[in-house]
Amino acid sequence: MDPEVDSARRNQYRTVSRHQMDERPLLLRGGAMDGRHWAAKAGVAERVFCGEGRWFAEGLYLVTAEDVVDADGIRRNVAILAFA
Repeated sequence: MDPEVDSARRNQYRTVSRHQMDERPLLLRGGAMDGRHWAAKAGVAERVFCGEGRWFAEGLYLVTAEDVVDADGIRRNVAILAFA
C-alpha cells in the first residue's frame, strides 16, 4: 500500500448506519435465553435486546468479538448478558 494513503487512514474507522447493517447471527450466553440463537442489527460491543414482547433487563445482551461455529455450520458472535 501507498504510505501516504495509509497515514491518511490511520486512527480512522468507517461507520455504517443501522439500516444498512446486515443482521448478525448471535449465540446468547447467560440468563433465561442461554444457548439460544438470535439475529440482530448490532455491531461488536453494542447492546441488543433479545426477547419477545416487553423490554426487560434480563433480555439485554452485549455482542462480543468472539465467534463460534454452531452445529449448522453458521458462524455466530457470542452475546453475553449485559446485567449479570
